[in-house]
Amino acid sequence: MLIFSNNEGKARFNKPLYGLTGIYTLSEGIALPYFLSLMEINRAIDELKIAEQIPASLDTKWSLKELFQREIDEKRVENEIVKGYLLDPKKLKFFNAITIVLMPKGADGKIQDDFDDSTNIDPPPIPWDGTDPDDGQWNNPQTKVANFGGVQFVSYGLSARLRWDEDRVLAVAVDGQHRLWALRTFREDQKFRGGTLRTVEQQTKIPVLFVLLHPGSGFQNVQSEADYSIRGIARELFTDLNKNAKTVDKARELILDDKSLSAQCVRTLLTKSTAQDARDRLPLSLIRWQENLNRFDSSYYLNSLVHLDLLVSAILDLKPPRDPMEKKYVFDFIDSIDSALGINDGEIHYEGRSLKEYYIEDYCDEDGEPVTPFTRIPENYLNSAIEGFKVNFRPWMLKLLLDFKPYRELLGYAREHDLIEGTFGKFQAQTSKHKGIIREQEIARDSDWNKREILAHQDYIASIKDNQWAFKAIFQKAMIRLGKIVEFDYKDKGTNLGNINDVLKFLDRLYDKNILRVDAPLPDYSLRLWTFVATNPGNEKIKVNKAVEDRIFSLLSLWYFGSQKMEIDTANGYQILSRRKLLNFFGADINKAQWPGCTDAHKILYKGFDNVTFYGREHEKINNKQKEEMVRDRFSALLAAGLPELHNQPSVSIHLEEDELDSE
Repeated sequence: MLIFSNNEGKARFNKPLYGLTGIYTLSEGIALPYFLSLMEINRAIDELKIAEQIPASLDTKWSLKELFQREIDEKRVENEIVKGYLLDPKKLKFFNAITIVLMPKGADGKIQDDFDDSTNIDPPPIPWDGTDPDDGQWNNPQTKVANFGGVQFVSYGLSARLRWDEDRVLAVAVDGQHRLWALRTFREDQKFRGGTLRTVEQQTKIPVLFVLLHPGSGFQNVQSEADYSIRGIARELFTDLNKNAKTVDKARELILDDKSLSAQCVRTLLTKSTAQDARDRLPLSLIRWQENLNRFDSSYYLNSLVHLDLLVSAILDLKPPRDPMEKKYVFDFIDSIDSALGINDGEIHYEGRSLKEYYIEDYCDEDGEPVTPFTRIPENYLNSAIEGFKVNFRPWMLKLLLDFKPYRELLGYAREHDLIEGTFGKFQAQTSKHKGIIREQEIARDSDWNKREILAHQDYIASIKDNQWAFKAIFQKAMIRLGKIVEFDYKDKGTNLGNINDVLKFLDRLYDKNILRVDAPLPDYSLRLWTFVATNPGNEKIKVNKAVEDRIFSLLSLWYFGSQKMEIDTANGYQILSRRKLLNFFGADINKAQWPGCTDAHKILYKGFDNVTFYGREHEKINNKQKEEMVRDRFSALLAAGLPELHNQPSVSIHLEEDELDSE
């Protein structure tokens, strides 16, 4: 119920709420006051808002955490909460308290960082209505009255009274927004109550806890290192209240969990907000963050949040203990952490103690026996671990994820058309509901707006991706594995692997030769190049599993090793090996010291061909030597397809070596 009064100027204060007030003072220099009240169900639905009800605007940049705070899962609301709970006649209905932050609103409806106390609008009178003697009791010298930025907060001991001006203040849920939206859906949706709750339902009162972020209400905060604007605090409260309240999908966990090493490492790869570009980070505006999906081979996405987490987890390759109370397993876990994240072969540390020392001293008794389970990197060691990631992995990962030619082309198009920081990026950062609102508003002014500003760019970027392995998650994972062996596993260990720039040059050459098309042909062979490596021979569909990823990685490795060897041999004046000689070379154990993993790659790919489907219907009539020749023939052709042109080698020598194969 909204009350208008001549005494309140332009203010539009709601009817007073009554309840209790308290304060959290569990940290030095911080005091967080709150007000706990009961609201009639209709009033709660009318006056309390969720973040999606904040006016839509293309001008606002959103951080990762804010993006997820704003998104409502409509299916969960309708199916799980309304249909599965509120409408179940056998259920006892109860919601715990909804947590609300009173947030200052500007004249344009947008959330402000602080309450504006400079306006000349008079505070509302007490009592709010002369016919309400109970409210008149709050007008006495013993009460404390705070008027700030459209909020009136009155307290007397533990008792308190609260009002706010709905033109200047939004009451936004930071915990319980799905519950609040479910109540609104329950009342308003024509499938349910159609706008009016039943009489018995209207008697319901909803417990609501208001957080008051102004010194006038008792708020104190001496912190200065982080974002402590009202919006920043609201975001922090949302994270703290929600990340453990319900099992969340992987994408939300990556955004909300500050204690997850993988999540924090992923965030170092991304810009901090939408509509923000950076040469050394993936722009959030082009990342698929809205869904719990790892694919990014469609639409405008450069990458996927969930996929980036899979990449990080794979390259770190940590070994969580099978038994967190078994010292050996814990030591193996700590060794894997130090091996991946120690800088310059060192150990991660905190205040001069290694993680192993910390474990022995804090998790074990005086006899060295574990007394506390060890399941994850302790929070105080996370910064050291993340710094290790930034040194050991982040630079070369970003080099591949940003500078590989197809990604460069996508980014070049996006920058040329201002998609990252302009209208396109701002639009994609909106919730589904806000996208619909903005789309309707813009089309009403310009009928071609959506086609010109959004769809045309999505279609063009999709055409860049068409049938390209570079935008398949399974390929990129294999590509990152190749980067890891070059820049981490065997860096500075006397091999012939080169560096990440050599890998990029190699990948760009494959891309330019169209070898990295899913439908790339294999010259002189009926089946396509990627058949038996990553696609089915019958329907040419991509198979997605670990075995296929291993074969893609193995093929990339042998192509790269072959390219490097040809370059080295040419520089030294050596004769270039034929494709079959080169295949034999990488299959020999003697060469795996200089070409790490070459024999494993050879075996994995050979095994991919050595099957009934490859040999055909007459496989029972083919002897083992013939089968071996069939495999070597296609395998060597496949290897040659990814190598630089052998233009410096006379064709005669090639054929001579081919003929000599059987005598070796």
